[in-house]
Amino acid sequence: MDQHLSPNSDDRPEGLEIDTVVVHATVLDTLEEVISQFADPQNKVSAHYTIDRDGRIVQHVEEDRRAWHAGPSRMEDGRVRVNDFSIGIELVNRNDGIDPFPPLQIEALRELLKSIAERHPIHHIVLHRDCADPPGRKTDPAGFDRKSIEDLI
Repeated sequence: MDQHLSPNSDDRPEGLEIDTVVVHATVLDTLEEVISQFADPQNKVSAHYTIDRDGRIVQHVEEDRRAWHAGPSRMEDGRVRVNDFSIGIELVNRNDGIDPFPPLQIEALRELLKSIAERHPIHHIVLHRDCADPPGRKTDPAGFDRKSIEDLI
């Protein structure tokens, strides 16, 4: 796994357990574009990982730090500020509902989720659109088949 660490992260609040993973679509065409966006401190955006279409994984933020990926957010259980207790994973995808999520990308996502679950008590794997607040603020990852990861919780 490659690392391209982003300056766009900060300390997590003390005492919170990492129990959630949020899956996103980049809305960008290439991994290189994502690396560039996350490297720019003016963008104030990051995620812990990005998975390219060919399954290549890049880490941008260490898991013990808070990445800035979910924005205004709320879980079904009422918790807010999802970045505080989650790990963000970006999938390189245009998020138009047409751009596919190739099998190599999905397999890499599954393996990464399994690996994260070995390090943290993950109880929730949500799509960005499911936790964005207010509801409807985000649509990603459009066209993603959540059944491909449902068996992992």
